[in-house]
Amino acid sequence: MKIMVCGKGGAGKSSISVLAARVLSKTHKVYLIDSDESNTLLPKILDVEPPKAIVEYLGGKGTIFEKGEVNLAEALAKAGKGIRLDELPREYVSSSREGIRLLTIGKVREFGEGCACPFNFLLRTLLKNLELEEGEVVLVDTDAGIEHLGRGVEEGCEAVIAVADPTAESLELAKILKEYMAETEKTFWLVVNKTTPEIEDIINRKAGEMDLEILGTLRFDEKIFKSCLEGVRLEADEGYEDAEAILRRANLI
Repeated sequence: MKIMVCGKGGAGKSSISVLAARVLSKTHKVYLIDSDESNTLLPKILDVEPPKAIVEYLGGKGTIFEKGEVNLAEALAKAGKGIRLDELPREYVSSSREGIRLLTIGKVREFGEGCACPFNFLLRTLLKNLELEEGEVVLVDTDAGIEHLGRGVEEGCEAVIAVADPTAESLELAKILKEYMAETEKTFWLVVNKTTPEIEDIINRKAGEMDLEILGTLRFDEKIFKSCLEGVRLEADEGYEDAEAILRRANLI
């Protein structure tokens, strides 16, 4: 299954992606794709060395649109078959101690190098042509916001996990994602992060008013907060328990 983890900046997409990957890695072969062109946190909290970007495998950012979708897919695949992530050279995949395999689409790192559109195009092509074997799961940690909707990146996935923090803006974004996923007949799950008992009733009320069904909530976990602040391997107590319960509710474990 191919699942995108979406939401506004700072909602906790990367930490939830890692928690979900850890839970799923107990029963599945998990690939985690970093498609955020600016954030560098994911390899740190997964506790791996950053892999080489897939965009480099294809000759660099400037060549992506030149290749076109068909040629791009062929360049990523072998002998005209669908794309298999386990066929990428080792330097483009980093593995965590749990066996989670991290891939990176690309990063914007130079002044004036242009927008991230080629990265979205690459990710869309990759997901659309990706072949998974039984027991394999792909999680995509997306960039902030909903620009990827305009690029049609979700076309290649089966489901979206919308991560919201306790803000009105975050729930508004989740509503847009839900409506888009309904149009494409793909699965939509809403997860609210960083909750406390004092605000959970407010969140549930606001979500109900917006016709949003919350799959589950992740309690504010001080260990997660500290790990992300220090930029080190993600540690969690309540957060891991909550992520496990949410994935079970979604019938993913």
